[in-house]
Amino acid sequence: MFDDRTRDACVVVPGIMGSVLEDATGHPLWGVDLAMLTRPSDGEGFLGALHANGQEQAADADTARRDPVTRIRATALLDTPWWLPVFEGLDPYSDVHKTLTGAALAPDAVASFPYDWRLAISYNGALLARAARAHLTRWRERVAARSEWRAAGEQRPRLLFAAHSMGGLVVRAALKQDPELAADTRTVITVGTPFLGSAKAVLALNLLNATTRPRWLLQRVQEMAATLPGVHDLLPGYRCLDRGLDGERLTAADVARFGGDADLAAHSLQEHACHRDRPFVIPGHRAIVGEAQSTVQTLEEQHSAGRAVAAGRYHAFDVGEGGELLRDPATGIPARRNTYGDGTVHTPSAQAGTQAITYVFGHHGTLMRHDEVLRQIRGIALERPPSVHLGGDGTGAGPGLEVPSLGGSFGKPLPLTVTGLTTLAGATLSVRSATTGRAGHPLTLRPSPDRTDGALSARFTADAPDLYRVTLKTRMYPPISQLVLVSPPNA
Repeated sequence: MFDDRTRDACVVVPGIMGSVLEDATGHPLWGVDLAMLTRPSDGEGFLGALHANGQEQAADADTARRDPVTRIRATALLDTPWWLPVFEGLDPYSDVHKTLTGAALAPDAVASFPYDWRLAISYNGALLARAARAHLTRWRERVAARSEWRAAGEQRPRLLFAAHSMGGLVVRAALKQDPELAADTRTVITVGTPFLGSAKAVLALNLLNATTRPRWLLQRVQEMAATLPGVHDLLPGYRCLDRGLDGERLTAADVARFGGDADLAAHSLQEHACHRDRPFVIPGHRAIVGEAQSTVQTLEEQHSAGRAVAAGRYHAFDVGEGGELLRDPATGIPARRNTYGDGTVHTPSAQAGTQAITYVFGHHGTLMRHDEVLRQIRGIALERPPSVHLGGDGTGAGPGLEVPSLGGSFGKPLPLTVTGLTTLAGATLSVRSATTGRAGHPLTLRPSPDRTDGALSARFTADAPDLYRVTLKTRMYPPISQLVLVSPPNA
């Protein structure tokens, strides 16, 4: 009996930062040793090596099919927790791979697609289309060779994609470029995918204006991000610039003022325009959306020392079906509301393109280890209908966890905030090392003195520079966690 197994070929597609990168000699450049982020002597070199050169910036789908770039190679999915300023923490993908393996006929039905997330989504989409076709062909041959598997169902195996963040955009590009592959795809599960983009991409390009330490890391990340097509492909395509009496979409000139590359921005924003004009329907699309977390949704342009500063705002504009701003009838002021999100992707961006949505309370980078996300992925893989879930309804009402998006400095208390709780009964907040598992002491939550929304706060002082996992547990919902880096004091 194989009714508790899927016959499909499964592909796990990670998000930005989620693939281990090496140079042509096999020297690791990303995702292996956290010292890359804590020691300037190590970090400045590897972040410099990750800058995209002219050939890499120009790489597109045709390049992938004709002459792929090879200066840097993606060799595996991330298998250790990672972190960057603004983008924040990212958990490994081992749990989702294990979940799909447990739902498949055999382990080799599940493949991973590491990719060079620095490069354009269209380029990586073409590589994924080729890799997914090869994986499906091999798996169909394997199933055809086993009589008991052939008897388990008449239909030939198809493809199932489980994609996180940017990975969902890569899958969309692959299926749009290859209609035959789209026809061979049963379902695409996207987890926290920014279909409309993310305002955090602008904040990453604008890091030179941040005042937080370590300055060397913020500067090097900004310099790297400004060269990367992949980061520019995450720019928001919706109305994200709050001009007071108007809400505007970004232009390439705006992005250049904020620290990005005008040419890369122009290409990304043109892609957004194409998707608005001719939306591509992802086959069997199921979206898993993180909600209730404090999320930057729009930006306000300010100026300091002659430079444009992108200030994040925690509201979005209400728009009509045609994309026009909805305004107050009496004043003409644009309607604004907090749509929340997963801390990186605001809710409308992750919802776009489908009505088959599951909501969970969780943070962007840790969603692929979230108990409810893994349960939903297994249920979809086994073709069970969407079940009652322990998430919300997209309104943002529920528990939230806030940690400093630029990290902290050793020796200084780290402020942590919990939102959306109606009672402290059964709620605990704890911190432990994400690298060693070493546990810290449970923290005491108290009403936050500078908040009027009922938020609770606590402070954590690290006993060593490290990457830490902050976890909020409640009686009603699965735990919510977030990663935060505490840097050495003189970094």
